[in-house]
Amino acid sequence: MVSFKRISCIFLTALLTATMLMEIAPLTSDASAVSGAYEDALAEEALDAAPVEEDALTDDLFEGAKKTSKKTPTKKPKNTKPKTVAYEVPEGAELTYRAFMHGKGWDKEYTQQGMVCGKPGKGLSIEALEVGIKSDIEGRICCDTYIDGLGWTGQAGNFEVAGNAKAKKPMQKIRLYLTDRLLVRYRVFYRVCLDTNGWLGWCCDGWITGNEDYDRCIEAIQIVLVERNQADTIKMPNINGVVSKTNSYYKDAAKIKAYMIKKAQKYSSKTKYMVLVDSQYCFLGVFKGKKHHWQLIKFFICSPGVYTTYWNGIYDLGIKTKGFYSYGSQVYWGTRIHRELWIHSITYKGHNGKKVLDGRLGKRCSHGCIRLATANAKWIYDNVPSWSKCVLYKKKFLK
Repeated sequence: MVSFKRISCIFLTALLTATMLMEIAPLTSDASAVSGAYEDALAEEALDAAPVEEDALTDDLFEGAKKTSKKTPTKKPKNTKPKTVAYEVPEGAELTYRAFMHGKGWDKEYTQQGMVCGKPGKGLSIEALEVGIKSDIEGRICCDTYIDGLGWTGQAGNFEVAGNAKAKKPMQKIRLYLTDRLLVRYRVFYRVCLDTNGWLGWCCDGWITGNEDYDRCIEAIQIVLVERNQADTIKMPNINGVVSKTNSYYKDAAKIKAYMIKKAQKYSSKTKYMVLVDSQYCFLGVFKGKKHHWQLIKFFICSPGVYTTYWNGIYDLGIKTKGFYSYGSQVYWGTRIHRELWIHSITYKGHNGKKVLDGRLGKRCSHGCIRLATANAKWIYDNVPSWSKCVLYKKKFLK
């Protein structure tokens, strides 16, 4: 018969063997993970050496931000009470608008121009909007809205529904613009109140306002129609009190240019050209010459990126491309600065699209790249060779 001690030894041996096998399995898995990480690193090096689309390397970061933002408790915005808007109803055109609010439906009455439409700070998002102009002048006001999960819903004309009242999804971005003779005579200004940011600055004539990157919802809107001849005679940035003061540096362009010329002289370049980008005041300068003898030959207004990562840096310009599609928009005449950072045109709608999606200039509004007017981006593409020095800087010196 087998003794009790022998049975105990056999049992203990089997138990130890099973434990060792269980420990070996995760070690094997970890080794595979290390091997996979090494392969991923090689793939990233290959990607870095190849041309990439604008901000393609940051897609995962934005996706993570979107997912996290929904779960993170948000603070109630402080600036939900709108400031008084000084305006006069223009002769020959009556602008009105109304909103479809989450859980409330359509407003019973239309809001007059300049007044607040919606419920700022109440947690009720706008899901659809009707905007219209009553006038004998040829033309109409058009509205295009970006709805969470649906994207851009397309152009809606006079008193047509912009957005989607049936989808029960919040509006996150919007743009308004005029057509035909109305466009010749008037300009349209507008601003929105976001659920966690409060009121944003004023924009006009087709510029996009709002924010979908972090799931921000529009809770209220103000719209103002201004006589174009009156707007042109009043000094920026105070057109009837509706233009933000933060982005208009045209009057100080001479000072900004002088600072850029002085700064350029200490740099050298591998070619006879050099590019400087002022990320604070949103101007791009092209220089020709050599160290201590640079001459400014082009001075363009531009739109740099919104994130601090891209505000400062010294690089050599790289490859060029006639265009690429990235982040839901088409851009043209790209000159690569570094990795995912490019100089290129304003953005257009759709693959190889010709319709402007976001034409803003003079404001930090891209994900990271430097946007220029399309003709100016093409000039850089045609005339500034690769390996030219490119200096990005952000220095606040204007009062």
